[in-house]
Amino acid sequence: MPALRHRSLAFLLTAIVLLTVRIPATAQLPGGPSEKPAVEPQATFGPFDEWVGSVAISPDGEYVVTGTYDEIQVSKLGSPKPIHVAKHKLGRVRSLAFSPDGRQLFAGGFRTIAVLKASSWEVEKELNGHRAYVTDLSISPDGKTLATSSEDSTLRLWNLSDGTSRVLFQEKEDPITGVEFSPDGSQLAVASGDDTRPTRPGHIRLLDALSGKVVHELTKHDRAATAVAFSPDGKLIASTGLDEKVNLHEVETGKLVRKYDGHSRPTNKVRFLPSGKHLVSASGGRAVGKNEIHLWEVSTGEAVNSFDSHKGPVFDVAVSRDGKLIASASRDGTAKVWEASALTGGTGGAETVVAGVGNLAALAKSLIGKSAGDNAEEPKPDDKNDTTAETADEPEGRTVRIGMIGLDTSHCLAFTKLLNDPKAAADIAGFRVVAVYPKGSPDIESSTSRVPKYTEEIKKLGVRIVDDLDELVGQVDAILLETNDGRPHLEQIIPALKAGLPVFVDKPIAGSLTDAVAMFELGRHFKTPLFCSSSLRFSEGPQALRAGSAGKILGCSTYSPCSLEKTHPDLFWYGIHGVEMLFTVMGTGCESVTRASSKDFELVTGTWDDGRIGTFRGIRSGSSGYGGTAFCEKGIVPVGKYDGYRPLVVEIVKFFRTREVPVTAEETLQIYAFMEAADESKRQGGAPVKLESVMENARVQAAEKVKEILARK
Repeated sequence: MPALRHRSLAFLLTAIVLLTVRIPATAQLPGGPSEKPAVEPQATFGPFDEWVGSVAISPDGEYVVTGTYDEIQVSKLGSPKPIHVAKHKLGRVRSLAFSPDGRQLFAGGFRTIAVLKASSWEVEKELNGHRAYVTDLSISPDGKTLATSSEDSTLRLWNLSDGTSRVLFQEKEDPITGVEFSPDGSQLAVASGDDTRPTRPGHIRLLDALSGKVVHELTKHDRAATAVAFSPDGKLIASTGLDEKVNLHEVETGKLVRKYDGHSRPTNKVRFLPSGKHLVSASGGRAVGKNEIHLWEVSTGEAVNSFDSHKGPVFDVAVSRDGKLIASASRDGTAKVWEASALTGGTGGAETVVAGVGNLAALAKSLIGKSAGDNAEEPKPDDKNDTTAETADEPEGRTVRIGMIGLDTSHCLAFTKLLNDPKAAADIAGFRVVAVYPKGSPDIESSTSRVPKYTEEIKKLGVRIVDDLDELVGQVDAILLETNDGRPHLEQIIPALKAGLPVFVDKPIAGSLTDAVAMFELGRHFKTPLFCSSSLRFSEGPQALRAGSAGKILGCSTYSPCSLEKTHPDLFWYGIHGVEMLFTVMGTGCESVTRASSKDFELVTGTWDDGRIGTFRGIRSGSSGYGGTAFCEKGIVPVGKYDGYRPLVVEIVKFFRTREVPVTAEETLQIYAFMEAADESKRQGGAPVKLESVMENARVQAAEKVKEILARK
């Protein structure tokens, strides 16, 4: 029978080679369209010193503009060097758009839109109003109104005659990632989603451009949506997302027409060509390679062309007004320009793809393997194999691989320097940070400004940079959740908990007590341990007092810096250090809290169930340091000084080795309930607030969150 089966397949191979094969829109031959002869770009700009985050082509097709970090470069086709470089404090220039008449260029960056005069390419004014990065720009067909989307979750409309703006639409939590006016200017397509919360879907909405009312809620992307585009006739909306799809919807009905499934990495941008017959989409950003540009035939959904020319994720694509040019911008520090006819020519709307012999041989080979009952897959160059080569010299079974989420706090570099030190002492040896997902917080300036610098510094320590949480989780044995912003922690921890990886969560554990409760509930559900602590807990003084060095603790008063961050409850951001010291000495059992506040100080007084009193003083100005006084059975004793990060790293390593938490969920939740109750006391003018009251409210809300999370795919 096996011989007969092979003879049949040999006949099939011969027949396939002789025939033209029709390929459905969602089917992929081994190798896919990218195995066509390479299409060379007409022009390449760069490499620049920074990522190229955005690209635009002037309406007359004469200029190509690229946005990098604090720079906008203007180039002419055929000229290797830019004709002008406009420097402006924008951070990463995430979006570029020309006015319809070509007289102005708009550049979106951190909190700011710079308006450049095209006659001189100089910045003539700024538009300020967003609180985080501007992710996309679209100008109304009449040139009078600018629509901007932002990671601050708002969509703004700007009156370009006077520079005033108003919020037209606001998401509850997610960043708004893409916006485009319809060809008649009456509607706006909007994309949203949070790439730091991989289990949340991405939304695509159609809005009335005057009122902001939602006309259609379109089919969601499985993960964050990244961009939107209207067809030239205004009848279709295309969208991209981290789920690697390009979706196409009817504007009139909101119906999903089709999904283009050919990309193998997150899709970042999509544009229609002016004829409306084709659309171009760009991908990249998860793992290594597959930084593709695809050309699709709109009517059939078939891939007309696909190529992987950039060495990094493709962030943006632009199409010239006459449809002759397509430009791309990439993290590899280059921008490229392509002749559209070279990309769309040859297949021109045909409904069939003639498969080459090489592709068909691969197809037949795969069929033979399956038919012969051989279930073992051939080794293939997947993402993990591509990246683990960097650590191949590490002894098998010795090194515990640690993945890090976030790169916007000094803890990241400090922990990595300790763990990756080849001369590390025995108590932390054998543990190494090998990869990091370097996501910052778009609306916290200290976070946004740190990530680029810290990224370069941590790479020097031998740490790989990855672009996806699932990829990170798949390559490591334990997780350091270091994002300085506690708000995304709940979503960021889910992939690790599902994978059974122990997680240390740096302060603050979350952006709310509710999320903190939900995180521990999910840990119990997935039977995966996690713990959170300030480094102050493991300093010698608090640990000695907790162990009874001065006898029974009768009371304690601690102090620490207490700078505030408007996105978090007051004490969560920095007061947590002093509060953690207080609970390290006093232990659990706090029943109620009162709070007094002034311009420069916070005083929070807790009453424990055995009558003891503990206080925390938060200092918002000057250099206060960390410390306190413990009132003990054997006398009054200083709490002690701060001993740095190393004692905490030792405890983290023990936890990763044993999976036994050094700080219980009960104690951590009581610490955050103490701070939540302090906020409530402030709202009530300093009245006592019981910790159980805020805990009960948090448990109810957390139960709903956990239920919703577990119901997802």
